[in-house]
Amino acid sequence: MNTNNLRTFQSQPELRAILEERARALAAHDVTDTATGGEVMIRFRLGDERYALPARYAREVQPLRAYTPLFRAPPFIVGLVNIHGRLLTCLDLRPLLDLPVDPPSPGSFLIVLQGTGGDAVLLADSILDMTSDTPELSPAPVTTANAAISWIRGVDRDLSIVIDPVALLADPRLIVDHQAVA
Repeated sequence: MNTNNLRTFQSQPELRAILEERARALAAHDVTDTATGGEVMIRFRLGDERYALPARYAREVQPLRAYTPLFRAPPFIVGLVNIHGRLLTCLDLRPLLDLPVDPPSPGSFLIVLQGTGGDAVLLADSILDMTSDTPELSPAPVTTANAAISWIRGVDRDLSIVIDPVALLADPRLIVDHQAVA
């Protein structure tokens, strides 16, 4: 917006009121789909598996451009990524799910999560889609790897493993004691 447009905007309070009302309406938009009773889900792929998480917990999704590995970090920490001037921890769920770990590929994506304790970033091999889904979930298959994982909510009708981002970010395994590692 140039200076002349800004002055015009500031001199017309009715225009400003309309735009502020529109902004409030957009900010209050709920991602729950009332027609189906479902919630908008982001579906993504890690290796050969499909995962989903509620879109309301994601601030944004973007391609992985660069990251800085951290020396002696646990395998679930990919490193630090710069998101709009903020350094955030990038997490790879594979080690937490006992899946084979590979370095991020050039086509990987970042899902920026908003958590109560701060933001974090999940690594995804690819983003499949965003879709409304009914809240009905089948139990997740019980294996030695995920029997105690509290942040796996179940499997949706498209056979994606549904993750609870709030429970994920509260997982005590994500707390890294730098003195214990050193």
